[in-house]
Amino acid sequence: MARKTGSKGKGGADSLEGLVYGLVAVAAERDLGAVYGAVPGAALDELTAALAPAVQFAPPPSWRAFMGSFGSLRVLDAAGEVAGFCVYTPREAAAHTREHVRVGPGALWVDGDGREHAITTDHLVAFADAGGGGQWCFDTSAPGPEYPVCRHQADEPRFAREREGGGRVSAEAHEYADFAAWLRAQIDEFIREAS
Repeated sequence: MARKTGSKGKGGADSLEGLVYGLVAVAAERDLGAVYGAVPGAALDELTAALAPAVQFAPPPSWRAFMGSFGSLRVLDAAGEVAGFCVYTPREAAAHTREHVRVGPGALWVDGDGREHAITTDHLVAFADAGGGGQWCFDTSAPGPEYPVCRHQADEPRFAREREGGGRVSAEAHEYADFAAWLRAQIDEFIREAS
């Protein structure tokens, strides 16, 4: 149930909590369900352990706080299928990272100039579905504690890094500065599309 308070940062419409409850209300207006539930910190620690040693991942504070309040937030249609919004549980994040983001040691990517690059994606950690087989990921190669967010597509790994030297294969900017900016933009887009 959507809840409203008047203060920003404490559940008001401009706070992340207010945005989430706004998403829940809009989903209900569209005859969609929203499912969420707090995730204990120990589950996030399990994610960190599951990704090691390939990546040293410390969950960003904004994501940790979100998971502690809302956890795996997803909007579902009447059949129980995801309808445009899905933040993974820590266990799902680990599975999607291993299955859809990680590339093998011999992975090559051919850039627009026809040059081959041996790449790695060990620095990317999936946390949400991006549609079309894509994953929203934290780029842990950036300094923390908050990480920039990028959309990873297996067939166009723009945020992969060179295996030798570690430089990015593309100069594209990250889509969002951090998880909070990503969440705000995704919820705003969902609400805008519903209008």
